[in-house]
Amino acid sequence: MRGSKLIALLQTIQSEELRWLAKWVRSPYCNSNEWVVALFDYLRKFAPDFDAPKLAKEKAFKHLFPDKPYDGQRLRVLQFRLSALVEEFLVAQRLKRERLTHQELLQAELGERNQYELFLKQNRGLAEELEQSPYRDEHYYLARWRQQHDHFFHPRTARYGFSADQLEAIMQNLDAFYILSKMRYSAELRNRQNILPEEYEIALLGESIQLAEQHPVFGGDKVFQAYRDILALMEQPENESIYRRLEDIAYHHLHLLRPTDQASLLRYLVNTSIQLYNKGKQEYLGRQFRLYQLGLEKGLFFDEGQLSDMTFLNIIVTVSVLGELDWIESFIARYAPALPAAQQVDAVSLGTAYWYFAKGEFSASNALLQQVESSGLQYQLRVKSLSLRNYFELFLQDETYYELAVYESKAFGKFLRRNEKITESRARGYLALCSFIRKLARLKVTGQWTGGKLAKLRKKLEREGAVVARPWLLEKLAELS
Repeated sequence: MRGSKLIALLQTIQSEELRWLAKWVRSPYCNSNEWVVALFDYLRKFAPDFDAPKLAKEKAFKHLFPDKPYDGQRLRVLQFRLSALVEEFLVAQRLKRERLTHQELLQAELGERNQYELFLKQNRGLAEELEQSPYRDEHYYLARWRQQHDHFFHPRTARYGFSADQLEAIMQNLDAFYILSKMRYSAELRNRQNILPEEYEIALLGESIQLAEQHPVFGGDKVFQAYRDILALMEQPENESIYRRLEDIAYHHLHLLRPTDQASLLRYLVNTSIQLYNKGKQEYLGRQFRLYQLGLEKGLFFDEGQLSDMTFLNIIVTVSVLGELDWIESFIARYAPALPAAQQVDAVSLGTAYWYFAKGEFSASNALLQQVESSGLQYQLRVKSLSLRNYFELFLQDETYYELAVYESKAFGKFLRRNEKITESRARGYLALCSFIRKLARLKVTGQWTGGKLAKLRKKLEREGAVVARPWLLEKLAELS
Protein backbone atom coordinates (compact mmCIF):
# COMPACT_ATOMS: atom_id res chain seq x y z
CA MET A 1 0.00 0.00 0.00
CA ARG A 2 3.01 2.28 0.47
CA GLY A 3 3.52 4.44 -2.61
CA SER A 4 -0.18 4.29 -3.50
CA LYS A 5 -2.38 7.27 -4.31
CA LEU A 6 -4.26 6.81 -1.04
CA ILE A 7 -1.10 7.02 1.06
CA ALA A 8 0.09 10.07 -0.91
CA LEU A 9 -3.23 11.80 -0.18
CA LEU A 10 -3.12 10.92 3.53
CA GLN A 11 0.42 12.28 3.80
CA THR A 12 -0.95 15.72 2.86
CA ILE A 13 -3.28 15.78 5.88
CA GLN A 14 -2.05 17.96 8.74
CA SER A 15 -2.26 16.54 12.25
CA GLU A 16 -4.98 19.04 13.27
CA GLU A 17 -7.02 18.03 10.19
CA LEU A 18 -6.92 14.31 10.93
CA ARG A 19 -9.73 14.37 13.49
CA TRP A 20 -11.93 16.30 11.06
CA LEU A 21 -11.17 13.77 8.34
CA ALA A 22 -12.23 11.02 10.78
CA LYS A 23 -15.61 12.76 11.20
CA TRP A 24 -15.86 13.20 7.42
CA VAL A 25 -15.27 9.50 6.75
CA ARG A 26 -17.88 8.58 9.39
CA SER A 27 -20.49 11.05 8.17
CA PRO A 28 -23.52 9.18 6.74
CA TYR A 29 -23.82 11.97 4.16
CA CYS A 30 -20.34 11.15 2.81
CA ASN A 31 -19.97 7.43 3.40
CA SER A 32 -22.04 4.44 4.47
CA ASN A 33 -19.42 1.69 4.04
CA GLU A 34 -18.19 0.44 7.43
CA TRP A 35 -15.14 -1.26 5.86
CA VAL A 36 -13.94 2.08 4.47
CA VAL A 37 -14.16 3.46 8.02
CA ALA A 38 -12.24 0.43 9.32
CA LEU A 39 -9.51 0.91 6.71
CA PHE A 40 -9.18 4.59 7.65
CA ASP A 41 -8.95 3.75 11.37
CA TYR A 42 -6.21 1.22 10.65
CA LEU A 43 -4.21 3.63 8.47
CA ARG A 44 -4.70 6.56 10.84
CA LYS A 45 -2.40 4.93 13.39
CA PHE A 46 0.55 5.45 11.02
CA ALA A 47 0.12 9.23 10.65
CA PRO A 48 1.77 11.53 9.76
CA ASP A 49 4.40 9.65 7.71
CA PHE A 50 2.30 6.62 6.70
CA ASP A 51 5.51 4.71 6.01
CA ALA A 52 5.50 1.67 8.31
CA PRO A 53 6.02 -2.01 7.30
CA LYS A 54 2.49 -2.76 8.51
CA LEU A 55 1.18 -0.70 5.59
CA ALA A 56 1.84 -3.65 3.29
CA LYS A 57 -1.37 -4.58 1.47
CA GLU A 58 -1.44 -8.09 2.87
CA LYS A 59 -1.12 -6.89 6.48
CA ALA A 60 -3.79 -4.25 6.03
CA PHE A 61 -6.18 -6.82 4.54
CA LYS A 62 -5.47 -9.32 7.34
CA HIS A 63 -6.26 -6.65 9.93
CA LEU A 64 -9.59 -5.90 8.25
CA PHE A 65 -10.54 -9.49 7.41
CA PRO A 66 -8.58 -11.82 9.74
CA ASP A 67 -10.51 -14.93 8.66
CA LYS A 68 -10.42 -14.30 4.90
CA PRO A 69 -7.72 -15.13 2.33
CA TYR A 70 -6.06 -12.08 0.75
CA ASP A 71 -8.28 -10.48 -1.90
CA GLY A 72 -6.43 -7.70 -3.72
CA GLN A 73 -9.47 -6.59 -5.69
CA ARG A 74 -11.57 -6.08 -2.56
CA LEU A 75 -8.81 -4.04 -0.93
CA ARG A 76 -8.37 -1.92 -4.06
CA VAL A 77 -12.09 -1.05 -4.04
CA LEU A 78 -11.84 0.08 -0.41
CA GLN A 79 -8.71 2.09 -1.19
CA PHE A 80 -10.45 3.73 -4.14
CA ARG A 81 -13.47 4.74 -2.03
CA LEU A 82 -11.33 6.06 0.81
CA SER A 83 -9.18 7.99 -1.68
CA ALA A 84 -12.33 9.63 -3.09
CA LEU A 85 -13.39 10.63 0.43
CA VAL A 86 -10.00 12.16 1.19
CA GLU A 87 -10.11 14.11 -2.10
CA GLU A 88 -13.58 15.44 -1.28
CA PHE A 89 -12.33 16.43 2.19
CA LEU A 90 -9.39 18.33 0.67
CA VAL A 91 -11.78 20.22 -1.63
CA ALA A 92 -14.03 21.07 1.34
CA GLN A 93 -11.02 22.35 3.30
CA ARG A 94 -10.04 24.48 0.34
CA LEU A 95 -13.53 25.97 0.11
CA LYS A 96 -13.39 26.90 3.80
CA ARG A 97 -10.20 28.87 3.13
CA GLU A 98 -11.27 30.44 -0.16
CA ARG A 99 -14.38 32.44 0.62
CA LEU A 100 -14.56 33.95 -2.86
CA THR A 101 -14.75 30.54 -4.56
CA HIS A 102 -17.40 29.50 -2.03
CA GLN A 103 -19.43 32.62 -2.84
CA GLU A 104 -19.13 32.07 -6.59
CA LEU A 105 -20.33 28.47 -6.32
CA LEU A 106 -23.23 29.47 -4.07
CA GLN A 107 -24.27 32.16 -6.55
CA ALA A 108 -24.20 29.65 -9.42
CA GLU A 109 -26.27 27.16 -7.43
CA LEU A 110 -28.89 29.75 -6.47
CA GLY A 111 -29.10 30.86 -10.09
CA GLU A 112 -29.69 27.32 -11.32
CA ARG A 113 -32.27 26.56 -8.60
CA ASN A 114 -34.53 29.39 -9.75
CA GLN A 115 -34.00 31.56 -6.67
CA TYR A 116 -33.49 34.81 -8.53
CA GLU A 117 -33.86 37.22 -5.60
CA LEU A 118 -31.35 35.24 -3.54
CA PHE A 119 -29.13 35.03 -6.63
CA LEU A 120 -29.20 38.84 -7.01
CA LYS A 121 -28.40 39.35 -3.34
CA GLN A 122 -25.49 36.94 -3.60
CA ASN A 123 -24.31 38.60 -6.81
CA ARG A 124 -24.29 42.03 -5.16
CA GLY A 125 -22.47 40.61 -2.13
CA LEU A 126 -19.88 39.06 -4.42
CA ALA A 127 -19.32 42.43 -6.13
CA GLU A 128 -18.83 44.13 -2.75
CA GLU A 129 -16.39 41.46 -1.62
CA LEU A 130 -14.37 41.78 -4.82
CA GLU A 131 -14.16 45.56 -4.37
CA GLN A 132 -12.65 45.01 -0.92
CA SER A 133 -9.84 42.90 -2.38
CA PRO A 134 -6.43 44.62 -2.04
CA TYR A 135 -5.32 43.25 -5.42
CA ARG A 136 -6.14 44.41 -8.93
CA ASP A 137 -4.66 41.65 -11.07
CA GLU A 138 -5.90 39.15 -13.64
CA HIS A 139 -7.58 37.05 -10.92
CA TYR A 140 -9.58 40.06 -9.75
CA TYR A 141 -10.63 41.11 -13.25
CA LEU A 142 -11.66 37.58 -14.21
CA ALA A 143 -13.77 37.22 -11.05
CA ARG A 144 -15.32 40.66 -11.63
CA TRP A 145 -16.16 39.77 -15.23
CA ARG A 146 -17.65 36.44 -14.13
CA GLN A 147 -19.84 38.13 -11.52
CA GLN A 148 -21.14 40.68 -14.05
CA HIS A 149 -21.48 38.08 -16.82
CA ASP A 150 -23.56 35.73 -14.64
CA HIS A 151 -25.90 38.57 -13.70
CA PHE A 152 -26.34 39.79 -17.27
CA PHE A 153 -26.97 36.35 -18.77
CA HIS A 154 -29.29 34.99 -16.09
CA PRO A 155 -32.57 34.03 -17.83
CA ARG A 156 -34.61 36.34 -15.57
CA THR A 157 -32.37 39.39 -16.00
CA ALA A 158 -33.85 42.20 -18.11
CA ARG A 159 -30.82 42.69 -20.33
CA TYR A 160 -32.05 45.93 -21.85
CA GLY A 161 -32.18 47.30 -18.33
CA PHE A 162 -28.37 47.32 -18.41
CA SER A 163 -26.87 50.59 -19.60
CA ALA A 164 -24.27 50.74 -22.36
CA ASP A 165 -21.74 51.81 -19.70
CA GLN A 166 -22.46 48.66 -17.69
CA LEU A 167 -21.93 46.46 -20.74
CA GLU A 168 -18.74 48.33 -21.56
CA ALA A 169 -17.52 47.77 -17.98
CA ILE A 170 -18.03 44.01 -18.42
CA MET A 171 -15.91 44.06 -21.58
CA GLN A 172 -13.28 46.23 -19.92
CA ASN A 173 -12.86 43.70 -17.12
CA LEU A 174 -12.51 40.94 -19.71
CA ASP A 175 -9.91 43.05 -21.57
CA ALA A 176 -8.00 43.64 -18.34
CA PHE A 177 -7.93 39.92 -17.56
CA TYR A 178 -6.61 39.11 -21.04
CA ILE A 179 -4.00 41.88 -21.08
CA LEU A 180 -2.53 41.08 -17.65
CA SER A 181 -2.49 37.34 -18.39
CA LYS A 182 -0.80 38.02 -21.73
CA MET A 183 1.85 40.17 -20.08
CA ARG A 184 2.54 37.65 -17.32
CA TYR A 185 3.08 34.73 -19.73
CA SER A 186 5.08 36.94 -22.09
CA ALA A 187 7.43 37.87 -19.26
CA GLU A 188 7.97 34.18 -18.50
CA LEU A 189 8.68 33.40 -22.17
CA ARG A 190 11.08 36.33 -22.53
CA ASN A 191 12.87 35.22 -19.38
CA ARG A 192 13.26 31.71 -20.85
CA GLN A 193 14.80 33.24 -23.98
CA ASN A 194 17.49 34.83 -21.83
CA ILE A 195 18.41 31.48 -20.27
CA LEU A 196 17.64 28.78 -22.85
CA PRO A 197 18.37 28.65 -26.61
CA GLU A 198 14.72 29.30 -27.46
CA GLU A 199 12.95 32.03 -29.45
CA TYR A 200 9.29 33.01 -29.37
CA GLU A 201 7.01 35.21 -31.43
CA ILE A 202 4.36 36.53 -29.05
CA ALA A 203 1.25 37.50 -31.01
CA LEU A 204 -0.65 40.66 -30.02
CA LEU A 205 1.66 41.56 -27.12
CA GLY A 206 2.49 45.02 -28.48
CA GLU A 207 -1.15 45.67 -29.31
CA SER A 208 -2.21 44.53 -25.83
CA ILE A 209 0.21 46.90 -24.10
CA GLN A 210 -0.81 49.75 -26.41
CA LEU A 211 -4.48 49.10 -25.61
CA ALA A 212 -3.72 48.95 -21.89
CA GLU A 213 -1.97 52.34 -21.91
CA GLN A 214 -5.29 53.96 -22.92
CA HIS A 215 -7.52 51.57 -20.96
CA PRO A 216 -9.61 53.19 -18.18
CA VAL A 217 -9.06 50.22 -15.86
CA PHE A 218 -5.27 50.61 -15.73
CA GLY A 219 -4.92 54.24 -14.61
CA GLY A 220 -2.71 53.66 -11.55
CA ASP A 221 -2.67 49.87 -11.55
CA LYS A 222 0.66 48.76 -10.05
CA VAL A 223 0.36 45.19 -11.36
CA PHE A 224 -0.01 46.45 -14.93
CA GLN A 225 2.83 48.96 -14.42
CA ALA A 226 5.06 46.22 -12.99
CA TYR A 227 4.58 43.78 -15.88
CA ARG A 228 4.75 46.54 -18.50
CA ASP A 229 8.08 47.68 -17.08
CA ILE A 230 9.38 44.13 -16.59
CA LEU A 231 8.83 43.48 -20.31
CA ALA A 232 10.38 46.84 -21.20
CA LEU A 233 13.39 46.13 -18.99
CA MET A 234 13.95 42.82 -20.76
CA GLU A 235 14.15 44.77 -24.03
CA GLN A 236 16.23 47.62 -22.54
CA PRO A 237 18.07 46.23 -19.51
CA GLU A 238 20.28 49.33 -19.22
CA ASN A 239 17.35 51.75 -19.01
CA GLU A 240 17.84 53.19 -15.52
CA SER A 241 14.46 54.96 -15.38
CA ILE A 242 12.58 51.69 -15.99
CA TYR A 243 14.69 49.90 -13.39
CA ARG A 244 14.03 52.67 -10.84
CA ARG A 245 10.27 52.53 -11.44
CA LEU A 246 10.31 48.80 -10.69
CA GLU A 247 12.50 49.35 -7.63
CA ASP A 248 9.97 51.91 -6.41
CA ILE A 249 7.17 49.33 -6.67
CA ALA A 250 9.35 46.75 -4.89
CA TYR A 251 10.20 49.01 -1.96
CA HIS A 252 7.01 51.09 -1.62
CA HIS A 253 4.05 49.31 -3.25
CA LEU A 254 4.81 45.62 -2.86
CA HIS A 255 1.69 45.10 -0.72
CA LEU A 256 -0.50 45.84 -3.77
CA LEU A 257 0.78 42.68 -5.48
CA ARG A 258 -0.02 39.10 -4.56
CA PRO A 259 2.93 37.17 -3.05
CA THR A 260 3.50 35.33 -6.36
CA ASP A 261 3.73 38.66 -8.22
CA GLN A 262 5.95 40.10 -5.49
CA ALA A 263 8.35 37.18 -5.94
CA SER A 264 8.28 37.54 -9.75
CA LEU A 265 9.07 41.26 -9.54
CA LEU A 266 12.06 40.66 -7.28
CA ARG A 267 13.27 37.81 -9.49
CA TYR A 268 13.20 39.95 -12.64
CA LEU A 269 14.95 42.86 -10.90
CA VAL A 270 17.63 40.53 -9.55
CA ASN A 271 18.18 38.95 -12.97
CA THR A 272 18.59 42.38 -14.56
CA SER A 273 20.98 43.55 -11.85
CA ILE A 274 23.11 40.43 -12.47
CA GLN A 275 23.22 41.22 -16.22
CA LEU A 276 24.23 44.82 -15.60
CA TYR A 277 26.81 43.92 -12.98
CA ASN A 278 28.39 41.45 -15.40
CA LYS A 279 28.62 44.30 -17.91
CA GLY A 280 30.72 46.26 -15.42
CA LYS A 281 28.07 48.36 -13.64
CA GLN A 282 29.38 47.84 -10.11
CA GLU A 283 26.57 49.70 -8.31
CA TYR A 284 24.07 46.99 -9.24
CA LEU A 285 25.74 44.47 -6.94
CA GLY A 286 24.66 46.35 -3.81
CA ARG A 287 21.18 46.87 -5.26
CA GLN A 288 20.97 43.15 -5.94
CA PHE A 289 21.94 42.36 -2.34
CA ARG A 290 19.23 44.70 -0.99
CA LEU A 291 16.64 42.97 -3.18
CA TYR A 292 17.71 39.60 -1.81
CA GLN A 293 17.42 40.94 1.74
CA LEU A 294 13.92 42.24 0.97
CA GLY A 295 12.88 38.87 -0.46
CA LEU A 296 14.23 36.97 2.55
CA GLU A 297 12.57 39.40 4.97
CA LYS A 298 9.19 38.99 3.23
CA GLY A 299 9.60 35.22 2.75
CA LEU A 300 9.17 35.59 -1.02
CA PHE A 301 11.87 33.13 -2.04
CA PHE A 302 10.25 30.19 -0.29
CA ASP A 303 7.96 27.60 -1.84
CA GLU A 304 6.13 25.48 0.74
CA GLY A 305 8.78 26.40 3.29
CA GLN A 306 11.70 25.50 1.03
CA LEU A 307 14.36 27.77 -0.46
CA SER A 308 15.49 26.73 -3.94
CA ASP A 309 19.14 25.76 -4.28
CA MET A 310 19.63 28.25 -7.13
CA THR A 311 18.37 31.19 -5.05
CA PHE A 312 20.52 30.01 -2.13
CA LEU A 313 23.61 29.98 -4.36
CA ASN A 314 22.80 33.25 -6.13
CA ILE A 315 22.63 35.02 -2.79
CA ILE A 316 25.96 33.55 -1.67
CA VAL A 317 27.69 34.49 -4.94
CA THR A 318 26.44 38.08 -4.69
CA VAL A 319 27.40 38.57 -1.06
CA SER A 320 30.78 36.86 -1.48
CA VAL A 321 31.76 39.49 -4.06
CA LEU A 322 30.72 42.20 -1.58
CA GLY A 323 33.04 40.57 0.95
CA GLU A 324 30.37 40.14 3.64
CA LEU A 325 31.92 36.87 4.85
CA ASP A 326 30.30 36.80 8.30
CA TRP A 327 26.90 37.40 6.70
CA ILE A 328 27.45 34.44 4.36
CA GLU A 329 28.46 32.14 7.20
CA SER A 330 25.33 33.10 9.13
CA PHE A 331 23.16 32.76 6.00
CA ILE A 332 24.40 29.23 5.25
CA ALA A 333 23.81 28.11 8.84
CA ARG A 334 20.32 29.59 8.92
CA TYR A 335 18.99 28.61 5.49
CA ALA A 336 20.74 25.33 4.62
CA PRO A 337 18.03 23.35 6.49
CA ALA A 338 15.40 25.00 4.25
CA LEU A 339 16.97 23.58 1.06
CA PRO A 340 15.29 20.65 -0.73
CA ALA A 341 16.80 17.45 0.68
CA ALA A 342 17.94 16.20 -2.75
CA GLN A 343 20.03 19.33 -3.41
CA GLN A 344 21.09 20.24 0.11
CA VAL A 345 24.54 18.62 0.19
CA ASP A 346 25.61 19.91 -3.24
CA ALA A 347 24.24 23.41 -2.65
CA VAL A 348 25.96 23.76 0.72
CA SER A 349 29.24 22.39 -0.68
CA LEU A 350 29.17 24.79 -3.63
CA GLY A 351 28.05 27.73 -1.50
CA THR A 352 30.79 27.10 1.03
CA ALA A 353 33.31 26.81 -1.83
CA TYR A 354 32.38 30.38 -2.85
CA TRP A 355 32.85 31.46 0.77
CA TYR A 356 36.35 29.92 0.86
CA PHE A 357 37.16 31.59 -2.47
CA ALA A 358 36.15 34.98 -1.05
CA LYS A 359 38.37 34.29 1.98
CA GLY A 360 41.34 33.54 -0.30
CA GLU A 361 41.46 29.84 0.63
CA PHE A 362 41.54 28.53 -2.93
CA SER A 363 42.67 24.94 -2.28
CA ALA A 364 39.92 24.51 0.31
CA SER A 365 37.43 25.89 -2.20
CA ASN A 366 38.51 23.40 -4.87
CA ALA A 367 38.36 20.54 -2.39
CA LEU A 368 34.68 21.33 -1.78
CA LEU A 369 33.98 21.68 -5.50
CA GLN A 370 35.17 18.12 -5.99
CA GLN A 371 32.42 16.99 -3.62
CA VAL A 372 29.64 18.44 -5.79
CA GLU A 373 28.02 15.52 -7.61
CA SER A 374 25.20 17.24 -9.51
CA SER A 375 25.34 17.01 -13.30
CA GLY A 376 22.79 19.83 -13.69
CA LEU A 377 23.85 22.59 -16.08
CA GLN A 378 23.70 25.38 -13.49
CA TYR A 379 25.91 23.42 -11.11
CA GLN A 380 28.35 22.46 -13.85
CA LEU A 381 28.77 26.07 -14.99
CA ARG A 382 29.39 27.28 -11.47
CA VAL A 383 31.69 24.45 -10.45
CA LYS A 384 33.82 24.72 -13.60
CA SER A 385 34.06 28.52 -13.59
CA LEU A 386 34.90 28.73 -9.87
CA SER A 387 37.43 25.90 -10.17
CA LEU A 388 39.11 27.78 -13.03
CA ARG A 389 39.31 30.96 -10.96
CA ASN A 390 40.73 29.00 -8.02
CA TYR A 391 43.48 27.54 -10.21
CA PHE A 392 44.32 30.97 -11.60
CA GLU A 393 44.62 32.40 -8.08
CA LEU A 394 46.86 29.47 -7.12
CA PHE A 395 48.92 30.10 -10.27
CA LEU A 396 49.47 33.71 -9.17
CA GLN A 397 50.94 32.30 -5.96
CA ASP A 398 52.83 29.44 -7.61
CA GLU A 399 53.62 29.29 -11.35
CA THR A 400 53.71 25.48 -11.32
CA TYR A 401 49.89 25.71 -11.55
CA TYR A 402 50.17 27.22 -15.05
CA GLU A 403 49.55 24.03 -17.05
CA LEU A 404 46.64 23.08 -14.81
CA ALA A 405 45.02 26.52 -15.13
CA VAL A 406 45.36 26.45 -18.94
CA TYR A 407 44.05 22.88 -19.12
CA GLU A 408 41.02 23.81 -16.98
CA SER A 409 40.22 26.80 -19.19
CA LYS A 410 40.42 24.77 -22.42
CA ALA A 411 38.36 21.90 -20.99
CA PHE A 412 35.72 24.36 -19.83
CA GLY A 413 35.71 26.00 -23.27
CA LYS A 414 35.14 22.64 -24.94
CA PHE A 415 32.26 21.94 -22.54
CA LEU A 416 30.65 25.29 -23.40
CA ARG A 417 30.91 24.81 -27.18
CA ARG A 418 29.47 21.29 -27.10
CA ASN A 419 26.55 21.92 -24.74
CA GLU A 420 23.43 22.72 -26.75
CA LYS A 421 21.44 23.77 -23.67
CA ILE A 422 23.49 26.96 -23.20
CA THR A 423 22.39 30.07 -25.07
CA GLU A 424 25.00 31.57 -27.39
CA SER A 425 25.20 34.83 -25.43
CA ARG A 426 25.62 33.01 -22.13
CA ALA A 427 28.33 30.74 -23.53
CA ARG A 428 30.17 33.82 -24.85
CA GLY A 429 30.34 35.25 -21.34
CA TYR A 430 31.99 32.12 -19.95
CA LEU A 431 34.25 31.69 -22.99
CA ALA A 432 35.46 35.26 -22.51
CA LEU A 433 36.37 34.41 -18.90
CA CYS A 434 38.42 31.41 -20.11
CA SER A 435 40.15 33.50 -22.77
CA PHE A 436 41.14 36.35 -20.44
CA ILE A 437 42.47 33.94 -17.82
CA ARG A 438 44.67 32.23 -20.43
CA LYS A 439 45.96 35.58 -21.71
CA LEU A 440 46.79 36.80 -18.21
CA ALA A 441 48.53 33.56 -17.31
CA ARG A 442 50.52 33.59 -20.57
CA LEU A 443 51.71 37.17 -19.98
CA LYS A 444 52.95 36.24 -16.53
CA VAL A 445 54.64 32.97 -17.44
CA THR A 446 56.39 34.46 -20.51
CA GLY A 447 57.69 37.47 -18.62
CA GLN A 448 55.53 39.96 -20.58
CA TRP A 449 53.72 41.10 -17.45
CA THR A 450 54.23 44.82 -18.16
CA GLY A 451 52.08 47.86 -17.45
CA GLY A 452 51.49 48.46 -21.15
CA LYS A 453 50.38 44.91 -21.89
CA LEU A 454 48.06 44.84 -18.87
CA ALA A 455 46.57 48.24 -19.75
CA LYS A 456 45.84 46.99 -23.28
CA LEU A 457 44.19 43.87 -21.90
CA ARG A 458 42.16 45.98 -19.48
CA LYS A 459 40.80 48.14 -22.32
CA LYS A 460 39.83 45.04 -24.24
CA LEU A 461 38.04 43.65 -21.18
CA GLU A 462 36.13 46.92 -20.67
CA ARG A 463 35.03 46.95 -24.34
CA GLU A 464 33.91 43.32 -24.31
CA GLY A 465 30.18 42.57 -23.97
CA ALA A 466 29.02 40.40 -21.10
CA VAL A 467 31.95 38.67 -19.42
CA VAL A 468 31.38 36.31 -16.50
CA ALA A 469 33.29 37.49 -13.41
CA ARG A 470 34.37 40.70 -15.18
CA PRO A 471 34.77 42.64 -11.87
CA TRP A 472 37.06 39.89 -10.53
CA LEU A 473 39.16 40.04 -13.73
CA LEU A 474 39.38 43.83 -13.46
CA GLU A 475 40.40 43.45 -9.82
CA LYS A 476 43.19 41.05 -10.82
CA LEU A 477 44.40 43.46 -13.49
CA ALA A 478 44.40 46.33 -10.98
CA GLU A 479 46.35 44.27 -8.44
CA LEU A 480 48.97 43.26 -10.99
CA SER A 481 49.42 46.58 -12.81
